[in-house]
Amino acid sequence: MKAIITHRYLPRRILSLAVGSPLGQGAQVNEVPIPSITDSEVLVKVCAVALNPIDFKDIDFISPRNSAIGCDYAGEVFRVGKNSEQRWKIGDKIAGFVHGGLYPDIGSFAEYVKVDGDLAWKVPDEMTLGEATTYGVPAATAMLSLAYLDIPWVDIEHGCSGQGTQSTILIYSGGSNVGLFAIQLAKRAGYNVVATASPRSFDLAKRYGADAVYDYRTSASIGEIKKAYPNITKALDCFSEGSSAAFCADVLREGKVVTLLDQGKPKKANVTYTFLMLYTVFGRKFQLMAPLGPVFPVMPADREIISKFYGSLSTLSLDAVRPPPVTMIKGGFKEIFDGLKTLRKGEGRGTKLVIEF
Repeated sequence: MKAIITHRYLPRRILSLAVGSPLGQGAQVNEVPIPSITDSEVLVKVCAVALNPIDFKDIDFISPRNSAIGCDYAGEVFRVGKNSEQRWKIGDKIAGFVHGGLYPDIGSFAEYVKVDGDLAWKVPDEMTLGEATTYGVPAATAMLSLAYLDIPWVDIEHGCSGQGTQSTILIYSGGSNVGLFAIQLAKRAGYNVVATASPRSFDLAKRYGADAVYDYRTSASIGEIKKAYPNITKALDCFSEGSSAAFCADVLREGKVVTLLDQGKPKKANVTYTFLMLYTVFGRKFQLMAPLGPVFPVMPADREIISKFYGSLSTLSLDAVRPPPVTMIKGGFKEIFDGLKTLRKGEGRGTKLVIEF
């Protein structure tokens, strides 16, 4: 099969990271073997992929040479391991994400991808595979973040939005793909949602359920939020760069901020930062930019959360958990590379780029 594979050695990746831009093309389309699967895995014929910033970061800086690239996918079940036969059959429409960028045989930017049978979801007939692929990294990150903030899965699964809870959560960068999913899931759990966004994304965040939206670019918003919502104890920082985590900590009376990049320790007393690394759901210990980067342990509880989420996603109301705005592009590997260039330049905001093969 054809797949996008990295070919940059560690010194070149470190140099690219140091200068802040990729030096040359870090990946190419190669002919590689179709992955073999274990009893607990499923082989998927890929029909659509969604692009994430982590994909070009893998190519440019993170991924070791000869790693398969790509995380989000949707497609059709092609082969089923015997332990997954109760859940999947050949021809089922399936979607999810994988830990692309680390292994030679796991990546969604390929004609076939192998996935864990319990970490994928069955796409309903009323949804296209292009839409389904957006429920990968962003949706799973939002779900796991809320779990880290001690929001019970049962409240999201059954929906507590009509019970009138007075609890409020802050979602920084609510117009991002992770933010839009987090807004919807938190609303479904019964929370009031205060979001930050750029003014051009105010309406978008409100359409997805935010009760109030503030401009993250002005420090005056911190005082405005604290005055209107003085008892916030939970925050999700979907940006996790610059002063975003500090902004969240300043808003909180006390409590926890979940960040998507390591932000160190907060300066504010009674506030903690919890760093989330989504790939812990796959039950494998791993290291980023080995042998230099951080090591992440196996975390079975994280897997259980996403397994439950994907196990129920097909039956959740599609009106309650909608995909973000999507830009569908028909094509293949060339269009994937073109889309990653768009993301690399900081363009394509306010939409999710999806390539339909």
